[in-house]
Parts: sequence; structure tokens; C-alpha cells
Amino acid sequence: MRRIVTAIALLGLSLTVMLVPTPASAASTVEVTSATLVARGVAVDITLTVTCPAGLSGATELIVRQRSGDRVAYAGGWAPLNSCTGEPQAVTGRAWVEGGGLVLHKGVALISGGFELCNQDVCDYPNFEQTFRITR
Repeated sequence: MRRIVTAIALLGLSLTVMLVPTPASAASTVEVTSATLVARGVAVDITLTVTCPAGLSGATELIVRQRSGDRVAYAGGWAPLNSCTGEPQAVTGRAWVEGGGLVLHKGVALISGGFELCNQDVCDYPNFEQTFRITR
């Protein structure tokens, strides 16, 4: 009798583990593929290549930091993602320099952010941080 109860308990436990949803973030990837100055450095257009599970949608925060002399220029913005396809797709957004802040220049910057991608059942929160060369 003890073996039967143990077998039933182990079977129930293994079924529970198999039915628990896996985090979607393991399948999501984000890579910066271009960054182009806008309006003499007041903003930068950023293109990301995103791969995420089909059916998720949402947006990402964009943060750009670039050294400017002994200070740091900062820009923030966002980019929408209408619907993930499971295949790599381009997403473009704009980050604006903070009012009264330093303008961005062509050259190396740190570009980072975090997505919030959801459907009715699950959300995914892939983050990215990449050193990238801004062009004109």
C-alpha cells in the first residue's frame, strides 16, 4: 500500500512539474542593430532585432547614455512591438535627450532597456544592454 501511495504522489508531482509554464524570457532575444542621430543630437532613432514567442505584444523602454567630456548625455524613449512572431523582427523607437541636457554625438554609447511583452496568459520581460556606435 505504501508503494502505491508513493507512486501516485510521484506521478502527481511529475505531472505538476510538466504543466507549469516555462518562462518565455528564455526564448526572447534583443539586439541593437542601428542607432541614428536625429535633429543634431536631440534624439536618436534606435532599431532593435527582437525574437520573442509568437502572440506576445508590448513595448520597450529605451535608454541611451554617452560620455560627453566629463559629463554624461542621457536620452530616454520607447519602442512598440505590435505582435511577436517567433521569428526575428525589426522594432524601431526614438529616445529624446532630457530637457536642458547634453546632446548626443556620433560615436559609442550604452543603449539599454527592458521589454514588457504579454498576452492574456503570460508576460515576458527581456532586458538588453549593449555598447553601440551611433551614426548620423
